Amino acid sequence: MFLGWARVSFESDLERFSQRVLCDKHLTLETYQAYPNLTFVAYEDDEIRAYVCGSLHEKTLVINNFHYEESTDDSIKERLIALLLQNIDASQHSLVVLAHVSEEKIFEKFGFALYGKFSQALYSGDAVAFNFSAAMAKRISGENFLPIMRMMDKKAYSEDRTEYLSAIMKQSSLVLSTPNGYQHSSVLAKGLIKLSPWVMEDAAYTDAEQLLRGVIYHRGLKKILAFVPSDVKEITDLYRSYNFKLTNNMLLMYRDHKPQINLEMIYAY
Repeated sequence: MFLGWARVSFESDLERFSQRVLCDKHLTLETYQAYPNLTFVAYEDDEIRAYVCGSLHEKTLVINNFHYEESTDDSIKERLIALLLQNIDASQHSLVVLAHVSEEKIFEKFGFALYGKFSQALYSGDAVAFNFSAAMAKRISGENFLPIMRMMDKKAYSEDRTEYLSAIMKQSSLVLSTPNGYQHSSVLAKGLIKLSPWVMEDAAYTDAEQLLRGVIYHRGLKKILAFVPSDVKEITDLYRSYNFKLTNNMLLMYRDHKPQINLEMIYAY
C-alpha cells in the first residue's frame, strides 16, 4: 500500500471510491484544489482505500474529510493523520476535526481533546404535518443570504470562513436565511441531503423552526443528514420535533489552541 499526496488522477480515483464509501466529493475536490499539500491518500492496486484532507481558515485548520473503507486498519488511518500533521504549521492555528466516536482514540494519540459532543441527526423522509405558507417561503428565501452568512458565521466560529463557505456551494445547493441566521444544504448522494452549515443567532428558535420547515419542504421529503451539538437542548429538541432520529456518535475535537466556537449557534456543523 502506498501512502502520500494525491495523484494527478485523484478526481477519477475519488469518483470510484465514492461508489463504495459515502463521502462529500464536491467538498473533497474543492479542498484538494485549494490545499493539495494537505490532502493525503492511501492507495492499493491503484484504488483509493482511505484519504484525509485539511482546509486552512483564519484561525483554524480543519480536517474536513477523513474517509476510508470499512476494512481499513487503524495503523493506516494513523499514518494518514501523521502525514497531514507533519506538513502543517500549527503554531498559529487550532486543529479541529468532527470525528466519529470510533476514531476518538486515534485522534487522542495525536493530542486531540474533546471540545463538544455531537449527534448525527437523520430525517428519514417521512411526511411531517406542518404549515408552510407563501409568506414564510418569502421570509426565508435567502434574499440577503451572503451578508447574513458572513456576519452570523463569523459570530459563531470567531473567524472569517468566507473562502470555505464559498467552496461548499454547488449546483445542488439550497440556501435559506432570515435576519437571524443562514442555512445551507446540498445533495450528498442520491436521495440524501447534507444540511451543513447552519448557523443561527442564539435563542432564535422561531426562525430556526421556519428554516427547518423550509429545507424539509423544498427538498421534497428526501433523507436529510446533519450533525448537531448533543448538549444544546433547544437544538436537539427542534430536530426531534420534526422526526429526526438522533444518534450520539460524533465528537468535535481540537489540538493546540482551543477554538472559540459558540455551540449554541450551531444548528448543523
